[in-house]
Amino acid sequence: MVSEREKKLERIIEGFLSPAKNIPFELVIRSLYDVDVEKFEIPQHNEILEKIELSIRQTCLNVQENPIRRPRPNEVGNDIEPFVIESLKKNGFHSGRPKTTKGNSKTAGYPDIRIDYQGLLPIYIEVKTYAKDKSHTKFRSFYLSPSDEPKVIETAYHLVVGFEIEKEVMSGGNDDLFRPIAYKIADLYGLDCDLKAEFNSDNIRLYDRSRLLAQGSSPYQGY
Repeated sequence: MVSEREKKLERIIEGFLSPAKNIPFELVIRSLYDVDVEKFEIPQHNEILEKIELSIRQTCLNVQENPIRRPRPNEVGNDIEPFVIESLKKNGFHSGRPKTTKGNSKTAGYPDIRIDYQGLLPIYIEVKTYAKDKSHTKFRSFYLSPSDEPKVIETAYHLVVGFEIEKEVMSGGNDDLFRPIAYKIADLYGLDCDLKAEFNSDNIRLYDRSRLLAQGSSPYQGY
């Protein structure tokens, strides 16, 4: 028989699992990290935008000359980030990986890049890639998860740079060549976000001896 406590927990979980939609990005950041997101105003910051856009165009040219070789397109975004950082540096930005609350530099997690320019508020940049003609799909493409060591530690502007990627199929191997052929720069202020709860576990708990039903080995004999 289910106890009253278990029934109460079930009701709590049911409420928690109800999807929350259209939560403003700036509210998410403030709730998670207790810092603000500033709107990137035009024409007030037009000079900065022009320099950022110049850096992104240069990134496209650099990667076109040195295409990214990967077996899967979802790995291309990480490879483009160093090109973006270097192009931003060449155009007067102090650019690099964001520092966490513990002072560490991390590649995983939001955001990818932090830039400074002439004493203004810092700018966080998230780098994304998408296949040609796929920029208008409704598949989830932006993710932000709570972290014990977040990289968002100060009030800042938040931008996303999306590169449209074209694939050149290579014969005789597993890798293909990927080049950016277009780009989009967007302000994340005002972005509507959805929350989808997820249950997860790990291998230690998944294969715990108390629930293990069978195990064995099957060595490969073909050597």
